[in-house]
Amino acid sequence: MIVQRFVKWCETATSSQRAEGAAILSRALVDGRITEEERPGADAALILLLDDPSPKVRHAMAMELADGRGAPRAVLRALCEDNDSIACIVAGRSPALSDDDLIDLVATGSNALRGAIAGRRLVSTRVAAALAELADAANCVVLLANPGAGIAGISYRRLAERHGDIAAVRGALMARSDLPSTVRQTLILRTGQALAELPMLRNLIGGERADRLAFEACERATALLADNICEGEVAALVEHLRASGQLNVAFLLRTVCGGNIDLFAAALVRLSAMSDRRVRTILADGRQSAFRTLMAAAGLPAASAPLFRCAVAVWRDLAVGRLSVAVEDVPQVIMQRVAGSFADLRGETGFDEIMRFLHRLAGETSRDAARQRARQLAA
Repeated sequence: MIVQRFVKWCETATSSQRAEGAAILSRALVDGRITEEERPGADAALILLLDDPSPKVRHAMAMELADGRGAPRAVLRALCEDNDSIACIVAGRSPALSDDDLIDLVATGSNALRGAIAGRRLVSTRVAAALAELADAANCVVLLANPGAGIAGISYRRLAERHGDIAAVRGALMARSDLPSTVRQTLILRTGQALAELPMLRNLIGGERADRLAFEACERATALLADNICEGEVAALVEHLRASGQLNVAFLLRTVCGGNIDLFAAALVRLSAMSDRRVRTILADGRQSAFRTLMAAAGLPAASAPLFRCAVAVWRDLAVGRLSVAVEDVPQVIMQRVAGSFADLRGETGFDEIMRFLHRLAGETSRDAARQRARQLAA
């Protein structure tokens, strides 16, 4: 009966009146003011309103039904397939839409619709995964800025792979507190690449120097990242660096000179295939022959063994109080010890290059310490 009366009324009502009637009917349904006996008729009336020629009517329905759970699913899905000004209201707010509904809308909908879904109060990891795979950069920024979005590690990786060359996406990714360290390191490389490719920088200092500065900045940023990750992420970061070819002598030297012996040990375990216990025993004992065997098993140049052994010994001496030196001076101390004790290795393949890197590292740490003191004095 309700459908018949409603249809008859719609024949003479204006579009504004029909919109008001649609809003009243939708609100009554959401508020639970329609009885079970009246419900089939009300649902049928709403379905009929979907065919109204005026978008005002469907907009009024969307505004009233978007926040409720009682609307017929068929009506909600139909509204989500309407024009964006209507569809985005429902897709962005309705708690009655399932993850499957939302994933389907992400796959088939417009950019505006994806943006509405990315900004929902709560976004499940499944829906976030679909957005990470299909949404454009702007909508991915919306997703990343949404504190109610649950984003899995694999989705973070896809976001970095698809849009990591866009500064806004990199910034939004870096702002997420749950971003895996492996993805952060990937973004470090993408940022360095973007920096090196800046036309202004390349014109100012030349392409070769720009590439070198970007590479060195990525090295330092990666070492800083490695110093600040939790224990549970160490193995994943080590494997990421190994797979991407970054687990080299330079990185390991930065790591051990910075005192991150746990990461250094984890890297040697992965490279050498020795057990964690065996690697840590060798590092603790510091025996020359065992150290050389470890370096060889890890595929590192023989010339690096004395240097790494010396670096570990310096930190061991600091730990037990046999040496008193500022942390920023550790690379300089290591360099002096190596130069004095292993002069006979000069000319051996890789040794001179390693010493040049250590000299650069000592300069970097000294300058960083000076800047820090200057900031403290200026504060």
